[in-house]
Amino acid sequence: MSSPVSAAHSSGPDRFHLLDGLRGLAAFAVILDHVPSATLAALTPGRYLAVDFFFVLSGYVLAHAYGRALADGLSPLAFMRMRIVRLYPLYLLGLMIALAVLLAQRVAGWTDLPWSEIALVAGAGFLFLPMPPVFGWTTAHLYPLNGPAWSLFFELAANLAYALVARFLTPAVFAVLLPVAGIATVLGVVNHDLPGPGWLWPHFGTGLARVVFGFFAGVCLYRLRDRFAAPALPGWIPVLLFAAMVMVPAPESVRKAFDAAAAILVAPLVVWLGASAKIPRLYAAMSDRLGQLSFGVYILHVPIMAALGLAMTVAGWSPPFGIVHVLLVAALAAAGAALADRFWDRPLRRLLSLGGSAALRRLAPDVRG
Repeated sequence: MSSPVSAAHSSGPDRFHLLDGLRGLAAFAVILDHVPSATLAALTPGRYLAVDFFFVLSGYVLAHAYGRALADGLSPLAFMRMRIVRLYPLYLLGLMIALAVLLAQRVAGWTDLPWSEIALVAGAGFLFLPMPPVFGWTTAHLYPLNGPAWSLFFELAANLAYALVARFLTPAVFAVLLPVAGIATVLGVVNHDLPGPGWLWPHFGTGLARVVFGFFAGVCLYRLRDRFAAPALPGWIPVLLFAAMVMVPAPESVRKAFDAAAAILVAPLVVWLGASAKIPRLYAAMSDRLGQLSFGVYILHVPIMAALGLAMTVAGWSPPFGIVHVLLVAALAAAGAALADRFWDRPLRRLLSLGGSAALRRLAPDVRG
C-alpha cells in the first residue's frame, strides 16, 4: 500500500488532498438534487447540504491562500479581481450553454417567452447578477438560466466582506459573528419548507446567512489551526462524516433540525478533520483530479442537463430509469469539466489575468475556493 501523506501540505503549500476529493464528491452530490432519480434521492436525502460544505471549505482555503496577503496589504479590489477571474470563465460557459438551449427552444416554438424577457435575463446573467423578480418565470429564481450560480453570488459577497474586514477578524469578532450567523442559519433552515434554502428570492436572507456562517467558520478554523490542531486521523473518517451528512435518512419530523445541525456543526467538522487527515498517495492523485473537476461539474451540470434534455426531445428518447439519467448527466458534466478546464477555463483565466501584477498572475489561476 502507498504510504500516507498529509492532506494539508503533501505536494505543495496550497493543496489539501482529501478536501479536494471531498469537494469533487460534493459536486457530484449536488447533481442528485437536480436530476430526478427517486432511488438516488432516497439514498442521499441531505445532498443539498454539500453546498454548506462548499462554503466552509471556501473560507478555509481562501484564508490559507490569501490571508497573509490581505494582512500585508493586498487590496480588496485586487482580491476580488482574482476571485472573479477564478469564477467567471466557467460561469460564463454555463450561462452560454443554458442560453443557447433557451434560444433553440424559442426558435423552435417550444416556449413563448418574449424576446425582451430573454434579453433581460441574459443581460443580468452576463453581469453575474441575480435576476430581479419582475417576470412570472423568474419571480422566484435568482439565476433562472443556471440555478447553482446562486451560491457563487453569495460566495462573492462573502469574499468581498472578508477582503474588507480580514485585518480586523479577531477571536472576539468571531465569537460574535459566528453565533449570530449560525442562529440566522438555523432559523432560516427550520422556517422554510424547501430544503437547502437560498436559491429563491423568498429565502434570500437564509442563503446569505448560510454563506456568512459557513465561509467565516472556515476562515476561523484556519486561523485557529495551530492552537486547536486537528488530529491526523485516517482519511476515511472525514469521508464517512461527509457521507453521513448527505445520506443519513433523518425522519421527516427532525429533518430540518438535522439539516441545521449538519450546516453549522458537521460541515465545519469535516473541513477541520479533513485538512489534517492522512490519505494514501494512491488516492491523493485521484482526490486532486476530483477537486480539479469539481467547480466545472458544479456550474456546468445544469446547463448540460438542459442541453441533453433538448437533444433527447429532438431524438424522441428518454432514459428508461432515473439512475440512467443521473449517470448520463454526471458523465457529461465530468467530461465537459475536463475539456473546459483545458480549452476554456485556464486559457481565459490567463487572458483575464494579463492586466494584473506578476504577483497576482501567480496567485489567480490556480487557487481554488
